Amino acid sequence: MKKIRIIHAADIVIILLLAAIIYAAVLFAAPREVSAFAGDVTIRYTVELGGRLEEGVLRFVREGFHENIVVGEPVFDSIQGRHIGVVSAVYAMPFYTAVFNEELNIVQQVPVAGLETVRIVIEAGANISPYETLIGTFPVSVGREAYIRSKYFAGAGYIIQMAVVN
Repeated sequence: MKKIRIIHAADIVIILLLAAIIYAAVLFAAPREVSAFAGDVTIRYTVELGGRLEEGVLRFVREGFHENIVVGEPVFDSIQGRHIGVVSAVYAMPFYTAVFNEELNIVQQVPVAGLETVRIVIEAGANISPYETLIGTFPVSVGREAYIRSKYFAGAGYIIQMAVVN
């Protein structure tokens, strides 16, 4: 006849002890830089909206688009709706394209009428670790694509600059 094993109090104590050891190991082994609170450091990052290739189609920013952007307005991630900062400055410049000049045998940058490049400076509280910079759960790094929106505008571009505010 087979013996049926019943869980004893000693078994429960051993399981709880192992769980406590694993919890303590995870808690004390994590680097402190990673466990910092979101918003510890204020950063400014710049998103450039301009001509870009999206799904095989060139997307442009029409002239006067920068007038829709309000300084002090909150900015959100268009994809997940997360708050990612406040507009602190807006700059507009002509949109340039490369054109080959046959007379001089060089490629020149020529402004395109009716289009502009817009740079939006956004200020936000961020969590900076040795591994990444996060605004909440939104990762910020130079070269990263950003889909942004506010009450008055929406656009897509790339983060071209990032700095810590003193």
